[in-house]
Amino acid sequence: MDHFPATNTSAPATFTIETTLKPGIFLELHVGTIVGAVAGVIGEGVEECRNGGLTPKTKGQSAKFLCELLFLRRYMLEAGFSNFDSLARQRGLEVLIANTPAATAQFLVDETMKLLAKLVQQQAN
Repeated sequence: MDHFPATNTSAPATFTIETTLKPGIFLELHVGTIVGAVAGVIGEGVEECRNGGLTPKTKGQSAKFLCELLFLRRYMLEAGFSNFDSLARQRGLEVLIANTPAATAQFLVDETMKLLAKLVQQQAN
């Protein structure tokens, strides 16, 4: 028979968690997630085009995620993240590489960043 040591359950344990994450890392990770979401919708859209055309759901998701990416770009540039495009590209690739072949991930992130650049240009005009 196994015997377990008695434990005192009257006082909760206290501990400290040290973090080594630099400020802004969660925002950077969120950007990567949104780039990955746009890229995923682009991939889905390519498949839909092969099978008859884009669905309204895919168009809506694309617009939603691109708007959020555009908002994040504006916010982060105003906050001093001068390298937003390279950061978004890097973090987006990190998100996609986990489940997507590298060449496909690169293509989808490139297309995402091209769409973002077009939106930025349209807003500038």
